[in-house]
Formats: sequence, C-alpha cells, structure tokens
Amino acid sequence: MLTRFPRLRMLLPLLLIFFATLVVLRCGFYLHFLADKLQQPNDVILKAFFIGVRFDLRIAILALLPVAIISLLPRPFGLRGRIGYRLAMLYAFLAVFGLVTFYISDFAHYSYLDERLNASVLRFAEDGMDSVTMVWQTYPVVWLLSIQIVVTVAAALLVRKFIRRYRQSNIRGSWLRFVVTSAVVMPLLVFGFMGKIGSTVPLRWGDAFFSGNPEVSALGLNPVVFFFDTLNNQTRPYDKEKLRAAYPAVAEYLGVDEPNVEALSFTRHAAGRNVEGRRPNVIFIHLESLGANRSGLYGNPLNATPNLDKAGRAGIFFPNFMVPAVGTARTVFGLVTGVPDVTWGGSTATRNPLIANQYTLVNAFTDYKKLYFIGGSAGWANVKGLLDSSIDDLELWEEGSYDAPNNDVWGISDRDLFLAADKRLDELPPEKPFVAFIQLAGNHRPFTIPDDGSGFEVKDVPQDELNKYGFLAADQYNATRLLDFNLGFFLYELMAQSHYADNTVVVMYGDHNDRSTSTEHMGYSEALYLDKFHVPLVIYGPSSIPEPRVINEAAGLVDVLPTALGVVGLPYENRTLGRDLLTWDKQGKDSYALTFGGDRTNRPQIGLLGESFWLGMFYNGEEPKLHPLKNASLKNEVGASQPEALATYDSMLEGMYQTARYMLHHNLKSAQKKRTYKEDALSDDALTEKE
Repeated sequence: MLTRFPRLRMLLPLLLIFFATLVVLRCGFYLHFLADKLQQPNDVILKAFFIGVRFDLRIAILALLPVAIISLLPRPFGLRGRIGYRLAMLYAFLAVFGLVTFYISDFAHYSYLDERLNASVLRFAEDGMDSVTMVWQTYPVVWLLSIQIVVTVAAALLVRKFIRRYRQSNIRGSWLRFVVTSAVVMPLLVFGFMGKIGSTVPLRWGDAFFSGNPEVSALGLNPVVFFFDTLNNQTRPYDKEKLRAAYPAVAEYLGVDEPNVEALSFTRHAAGRNVEGRRPNVIFIHLESLGANRSGLYGNPLNATPNLDKAGRAGIFFPNFMVPAVGTARTVFGLVTGVPDVTWGGSTATRNPLIANQYTLVNAFTDYKKLYFIGGSAGWANVKGLLDSSIDDLELWEEGSYDAPNNDVWGISDRDLFLAADKRLDELPPEKPFVAFIQLAGNHRPFTIPDDGSGFEVKDVPQDELNKYGFLAADQYNATRLLDFNLGFFLYELMAQSHYADNTVVVMYGDHNDRSTSTEHMGYSEALYLDKFHVPLVIYGPSSIPEPRVINEAAGLVDVLPTALGVVGLPYENRTLGRDLLTWDKQGKDSYALTFGGDRTNRPQIGLLGESFWLGMFYNGEEPKLHPLKNASLKNEVGASQPEALATYDSMLEGMYQTARYMLHHNLKSAQKKRTYKEDALSDDALTEKE
C-alpha cells in the first residue's frame, strides 16, 4: 500500500525505528537503575513510563522533521537532488551522533548523581581539565566512544537505505497523494508535539513529577527534553559575600533559632497551641489579577468587590500587602514555597525542574487532607511539577477532572470551579480537617462572562468614571465584578450550607494587579509605581476570628502560610522567608515586603517596603533611592537626609534579595544535598554556587 506513497514509505519506518530505539533505551534505563529499588505500585510505574514514551515520540519526530522538510523541497535542494541528499545525510549523521551522546551522558550522569542529564552539567566546563580527568578516570571512555561511533554509523547507513529507496521511486507527486500524506502526518505531528489529546497545554516535564518520587520522575523524563528545559531556566548566581554580610540582619529579623553565618541557617520553630476539638480547615482563594486599587477596602467607590469588602471588614485585613513579583506562576511559587520568585528573564521558578522539589509549609498541615483546584491545566507554567513534587499526598483537580465545560482558554468558569470544590470538600469526612487551594482565573483576558444562569448582570459605567478609579474599560470592570460575585456565591451560599462552614478559615489574596489607570485614592503605591504588587489580603473565618482587625504593617506573600498555620495553632519548623504576621515579635523593628520587577531580563529593580519608607535600587545595589510613604513621590528622595534609615533598608533589602536567590536552590524538600564530584574534592567556600 505504501509503495504509492514513497515519502511515507521512507519516513514512517524511520520514525518507528527511532521511536522503538528510544523506548528500548527507556526500558534499559528502568532495568539497570530502577527495577530493583523502585518500590511503587505498577500503575504508578506504568503511568511514568507512558509519559516518558510520549516524550520519546516527540524526540523521534523532531529528529526526522528536517529530513521530511528536505523531502518537500524542489531539486537540487530536495532529497532527489545532490545537494539535498548530502545535506540530509550530514544532518542524519550529526543528529544520531548527538542523540547517542545525550543518552550515554545521561546514563553516566544518573549512575553518578541519581539525576537525569540536565543543564547543570555545563558548570563542569568551568573546571575543564578537572572534569575531563574525572570522566576519564571514572568511565570506560574508549568503549563508550566505540559504541557511539558504531551506533552512529549503523543508524546513518539505515537512514541512507530508506532515502535511497525514496530517490529511486518513479512515482510522480500528485495533490491527492499530498493530501493523504498530510492527513496521516499532521495528526501524528500534533500528537507528537503535544503529547496529549484534548488539551491546549503540551506534555511537560512537570507531568513526569506527578508522584513526588524522584525515581518515578526519572522514569518519566527524556534526557534531551529535560536538558533543554533546564537549559532554558538557567539563572543568575547569588552573591555569597553579600549574603553573609547581610545574614545577621536577616536572621535577627526572622528570629532564627540558632544563627550561623557559615551554615546560612534560617530555621526557626513555632510551638503552636492546643485547641478544643478539631483544628479549623483552611481554604486559600487565589484572586486572579485583583489589585488593591480595584477594591472598596481601599476606597474605590465603584463597588466592584462588595463580597470581598464584606469579608475584609469582618475578618483580618492587611492593607499594605505586597506580592514580590508580577505574574501568576510567580505568585503560586512564592505562596507554596515561602520564597519570592526572583528568577530573571521571562521564565519563572515553576518552570525550572531542578528546583521543583521545594520545602513547603503546606506539609506542616499535619493530618490535614490537602487539595488543589485549578480550572484549567496545571501543566501551565509547569505549576503541576511544583505542586506534585513539593506537597505530600496532594489531591490535584485540573482540566479533565470536572464535568463542567471549559469557559475559555483558562478552563472552566470560576463559578463552576467553586461548585466543584465545594462538592468535593463537602464529601470529606467532617472529623478530619482539610487545607484546600482554589485558584481562580476568570478575571483575566479575554474576560469571558459565561451564560450560566447565575444571575450576574453586566453593569455599564461611564468610561471617564472607570478610568478615574483604575479600570481601563468596561470588560475589565465587569470581570472584576464577576470574580467578586462568584466569591460571594462561594462564601455566603455554598460554604454557608456545607458541613465545614462553622470551622473553616478562608485566606483570600490577589495574585497581582494588571494594567490600570492612575487613581487618586491609592496613595504611596501608585505614586511609587508599586500598584502592580499591591493587592488585598483578607483572612475570614467567623468561628476562628472573633473580631475584625486591621494590620497595617507591611506584609508579603511569603508570610501567608506561616500566618495561616498560626491561626489554626499548628506547630511547625519554618525554613522560609515568611513570618506569622499575627504573632511576629517586632521588638522595635520594621515589617518588610520585598518587590522584584523592572527589566527582569537585563537589569531588574528590587525594592523593600517598610512602615515608613520604600527603598528601590537595581539588583546589584546601584542607584539606591529611599522614598517616604507620606507625601510619596519618585521626586521625593530622602536618602541623603535619612542616612540611618537608608543604611538599614539597604542592608535588609540586599539580605532578603540574596536570601531569596540562595533559597531557590538551597531550601529543597529533601534536607540532604546531593553532592557532585567537584563538591567531594573541594570545600564549600571554594565552590561557585549557582541557582
């Protein structure tokens, strides 16, 4: 049948051979490294293996794609021409040589470090001769090179055989054959690249981290994909000397139990307290793109958030709460880990597989059922990898878990997400507490308002009124109203009728602000261009919070989990940058919140909000500028007249920024640090530490 389709007759067998070879290598990896020690159920092993097989298919397709493209070119650049043929053969030789190199390096890397090959191996080039010597003394280099050459030549000969058969075919091309070929190839290409069916988010390394077990994750990874994923997430080094210089101030601020500038310890312990009966449940609600300037709690008169305002006036309200960086993925990372995402560039910490396995205070909710609800795919920004790797025994609900239809690109509507979450939470046994995260997404472009019979009505407001109070247009205003409408539906209808209503604390926080107009009611945060970081934080729970409070001290995203643990009275070990805002012992100290923005690709700006000032400077300490919060203005710089305040803020900002960079790679879930051969030979002080 394929004789009439010479291009398919050439490409499909090659694809199957390449794909089968990669699958065989995966089987060999499992049998050699994991079969005897991977104590996991068969369904978990098979799931990881199938994820890996889909990565293998992607690599096999990508490897053959240039040959397929050359076959479509006219003479002399096509496969039937001399130039195209030689180009294809040269590419095939180099591609196979590269793949063999990756797999040999991957097996060697895993045998030494128990890690699949990743971009951190490139740091060995910093000590070139030491690295070469170590490789020569550790591995059978001559045999490996011989295998590499033999396999490369054999594969190249195989490719040549099929290309020659294609060149010798005399069947002329036709539109019908082109259409049939495309009908076969295009779905295969789409599935090969996506690795999924029915999802707009492709298969990513985070999918291989579904179990939280590093050996299961290793089985699901592909060394080529993993290397380039980690290569794209290489970040800047922290400055060890600056961190050690500022460490005493940071340690005192956090209340570290046993400060040690050499060990860089940030550990402290909260004793917790006894409570009568069962401890309260905790629900965290992630309010997409809800800035402080949109809320009535801050004086906005357009009444876009009446339900949040009601909860804020009945609970604990933090008017000076800041997220450290703008971006939903950065906020998820900062909340879960207690470490600000100070990753440079357009990437985020959630996308870096080398730091997915983070220490998190979510696990301090001992004996709590842990759940996470997101209306779309958790593979977005590889959030799934962070959640699965860091949070123990997490029940994750995402795209495909719900009966409701998708509302737009972000998945099901916020209302349907609340309905699904409430149904699941109400099914849980009342005698066991739970901690749940509900990540909303509706207040985000394209600002889709579903026709779901909820009773929500779009409201028309004059454009000049919208612009006066922070809204760019009516769609943005009504999307904010809809978010709050659904929040009220959950708080005052669904939750009120549930078995968990009387013993639940709800923590609501904006994940960041989005584009808005200038207003006159926000004071320092807009005058100093902090409006993108300034968001509401409200803790609501009638049974646990007997009277309303307003806490005016500066607060940050990293403080949310310690504060929630304090509300329910749980003991915990804290290794993060966060504090319990309700019990923190000030001892005359300011409370601070870190910001990270500006040109995050080339020259980020870092900032520190305190109770009286905001200090902004570039990441390397250049151009520090201290601004008072009263009569705030970028023109009102008081560093020269407030040298003590400038020195205090400068030291704390430098310390918190360098600590955040340090913790990204040194606050992992497993306290035992894996050692490289270089670390075996050199002291820690001699190392070049990388994020």
